[in-house]
Amino acid sequence: MSKIINKTLKSLPLLGSLLLAAAPHTFAASQPQTGAAPGKPEATVPAQTIQPKPFTAHYSTRYSGFRARGSRSLTQQDNEWILEFGADASVVSLMETTRFTINKGQVKPLQYRYKRGGLFGSKPEEATFDWKTMQAKWDHEDLPVTFPANAQDKLSYQYQLGLDLAAGKTDLRYPVIDDDEVYEREFIIEGEEVLETDAGKLNTVRVKIKRDNNKRQTWIWFAKDWDYVLVKFHQKDESEYLIEFAEGEVNGKKITGLKSS
Repeated sequence: MSKIINKTLKSLPLLGSLLLAAAPHTFAASQPQTGAAPGKPEATVPAQTIQPKPFTAHYSTRYSGFRARGSRSLTQQDNEWILEFGADASVVSLMETTRFTINKGQVKPLQYRYKRGGLFGSKPEEATFDWKTMQAKWDHEDLPVTFPANAQDKLSYQYQLGLDLAAGKTDLRYPVIDDDEVYEREFIIEGEEVLETDAGKLNTVRVKIKRDNNKRQTWIWFAKDWDYVLVKFHQKDESEYLIEFAEGEVNGKKITGLKSS
């Protein structure tokens, strides 16, 4: 049991980002992986660029017999936006926050914070982004790291991905700042799919993380009609991770399924 918990804790930064689901590996560019994928989606149709709207979403997740609850929210404070993720399991909790601005569909992170609590609590980690010098500084690192113009933190890239999907973009590559390095995370659009959820059937776009390690396959679903809120995450390797949308709202409107014809 302790080995499983320790292995899980080592993965918590990205588990937090993707609702206690995936390990923090560098996703380098590679050819699309082969193998069975869930469902048979249709081709993706470009959508209109969305304007940011506040939202709240609640999830349930399963991993090797463990269960946890998670939630994500987007709120606005003046000209800045705050994306938060919180999760609770039996012996550990976490909170992950990114503060950013948006200009012409481009997310620019200003501050990232990660805190793990509970039995396996840790000291908070924080990074600040200086867009004049193009450098990010972690509070636990001595030297800053230089970043490119479209850099993201470990949480903000997920919102940028939703914006890009809404705009019909197909080049989904994001330089992500993680401690003293910048690595690339890339996604492949597999198509559209009507997804069964606790809220009903939702029109979604399914993407897959592009990586060299073909033993690990990861899919993420975003709700097209609801500002591309993340509604499902599925990862398969030696074990299986599953995150499913339970309930939520966008701009004060409850997320509901498609009406029966």
